[in-house]
Order: sequence, then structure tokens, then C-alpha cells
Amino acid sequence: MEQLFRPASAPTDRLVLYFNGWALSPIAVEHLGLPEGQDLLLLWDYRTDALDFDFSPYREIRLVAWSMGIWAADRFFAKHEELRSRVVSGTALAGTGYQVDDAVGIPEAFFHKTLEGLTEENRERFDRHMLGGKTYRHLYEEVRQRSTEALYDEFIRPFTVDRDQPRPLPKPAAFGLWSKAFIGEDDRVVPPTNQENYWRIQGVPFTHLPKTPHYLLGHFRRWEELW
Repeated sequence: MEQLFRPASAPTDRLVLYFNGWALSPIAVEHLGLPEGQDLLLLWDYRTDALDFDFSPYREIRLVAWSMGIWAADRFFAKHEELRSRVVSGTALAGTGYQVDDAVGIPEAFFHKTLEGLTEENRERFDRHMLGGKTYRHLYEEVRQRSTEALYDEFIRPFTVDRDQPRPLPKPAAFGLWSKAFIGEDDRVVPPTNQENYWRIQGVPFTHLPKTPHYLLGHFRRWEELW
């Protein structure tokens, strides 16, 4: 994983831990600024699980994850059980704990169609599906900074890792992590009904955001609105 650490203006034992979605860098949440009185650790690029960061100073962790980041967060905390008790809130945005699943994730047929169409020529069309209209043109430019090969490898990794594994519902690795979920009603990547199915089974309350695409972070203006 890639990481970017942004400290608070004064020493703190509180951390906002953000798992980004597929393809984007920290620009996805740049407009949110810095959380008040808390350090911020931004994570992205899930081609590997490697992360070198010292969590020992933190008594409280606020977890936020967008899209594929939800899968990555579940995976991270399954390997770092000692941190789970420090999570005081977990907010999931536009995704589920199973990246590819016909009932509670991206339908497998759509996933494979996306992989087949992930070419230099078709990338702009997929960007529109993910990010919405011209409002987020600056994000399109950011996505273009990464190679198509890198995006392909990151996109396929959850499917490759989970392909031969059981997918129990509710998902045990997600227990105790998530306190709320937000679903964009115009999400063209992860069907809203599949997101509803997943969070209902997990017992996590969810909120619909009308006229909102997969990139629903644009709906928020400050980190504190996510708690």
C-alpha cells in the first residue's frame, strides 16, 4: 500500500485512518481538509498489503473507507486484531466487504466486462461511471497519472485473493469495525441494492444519498460529517 501521513497541529492520541478506493490517490479527500485534533493516515493502492506505520501512540481510531477500501480495511484489521478495540467508529462509503459478488458486491459479469474494457481507449468512459460528470474533472486527470497496467493489477487483486475462499454472511472479519454506511443512489459501479443487501445482513445502518455517483465523497465537506 501507499501511504501519506498528515499530523495534527498538536500531539494527539487520536487517528483518522482512511482507506481510499481503487485507482485514486489522496486527492479524493483533499477537499475535506484535516480532521480537527486528530492525525490523518491516508492509504491507497492495494496491489500489496505491505504497510509500515506505528499505531502504538493512538488510543482512538476513526476508520473511513471508500469502495475497494472497505475490502482492504477488513483485510487489514483481520491481520491486526490488536487494533480492533481502538476503533471508535467506522464509516463505509459506496461499497461492501466483498468486492466481487452477485448479491452483495460488484456482479461478476460486470467485473469481467470491466476488466476486458480496461484499455487506454476506454478508461475515460469508466472514469465517468466511477466519478460522475464534469464536476470531478480534476479527479479524471489524477486517475490518468497511473498506468492502465497498474490499475488492472489493483482492480483484479480482490477477485484473485478471494476467488477460492468462502464468503460467509455476515462477514466475520467486519465485525466491530463499521458503525454506518453511505450509499449513492446513482452508483454505477457497485449496485445500490447489493450494498443494501450487504449492510442489512451485517446489521450496519445505512443512508442513501440521492443523485450521488460512486464517488460520493464529493457530498461531504469536512471529515467530521462522516462520523
